[in-house]
Amino acid sequence: MTNSRRALGLELTLLTVVMAACAAALPLDAGYFGWSWDALNHHLYLGFMAESPRLGRDVIAASFQTYQYPYLYWPVYRLSLLDGNGAVVGAWWAAAQAALLLPPVWLLSLRLLGATRGRWTPAGAAERAAACALAFMSVVVLIGLETTANDLLAAVPLVWAFAVMAAQPSSDGRAARAAALWGVSAAFKFSNAIFLPLLFVWWAVRDRPGDGRQWWHRAIAIAAGAVVGFGLAYLPWGWQLWKMSGNPFYPYLQSVFAVGVPGG
Repeated sequence: MTNSRRALGLELTLLTVVMAACAAALPLDAGYFGWSWDALNHHLYLGFMAESPRLGRDVIAASFQTYQYPYLYWPVYRLSLLDGNGAVVGAWWAAAQAALLLPPVWLLSLRLLGATRGRWTPAGAAERAAACALAFMSVVVLIGLETTANDLLAAVPLVWAFAVMAAQPSSDGRAARAAALWGVSAAFKFSNAIFLPLLFVWWAVRDRPGDGRQWWHRAIAIAAGAVVGFGLAYLPWGWQLWKMSGNPFYPYLQSVFAVGVPGG
């Protein structure tokens, strides 16, 4: 078993390096780092604001995108300040994203295709490599690797959530941890919130609990984990919005929070 674990660890390390190198090749082959209108409008601004908060100075400087969760844009902002070739900067960014995303994708493939029960085999390694390659061949992923968008970074804890949920045997604690990771992902990007029901549906379909008490325990574990994960990740930004406007989700939920205008 120890040898199998070492082999699996070596496999993961090798795949991560290879995938990062392949991702870096995209901007190097194109000869430039992809810049979108969003990058010019708010990506760099949000990265700058993550480092130097400006809510007390700027009002909708980048339209309502000004109030997005800014911290995932900080790496791009910092990379943009480097005095170097744009393709090389883009290669570093693409490689970093791939290196962060590959481990949970690999672990998910290990657990879903893990007929070897933890024992390393060449056939299993080939299956996992193919699964990871297919995951990264998605057009959405390829575009994310080549541009300044934060979608892939925001998806990292979400993929980890499903990798944790795929482990056997299932438990309320594991479900809570998966939901907490989902909460972190939702804090990074609100649109990721739509995936929370999938965690509960996955558990219900896979384990088919017959006891009503099991349903309630698992539902509470998932809900509590999601709230804790979201709250901890969103707290630094939500607190700044609260101090500025009285609404931690500004400009959303204005009908819920009795607030004034920014800076008011």
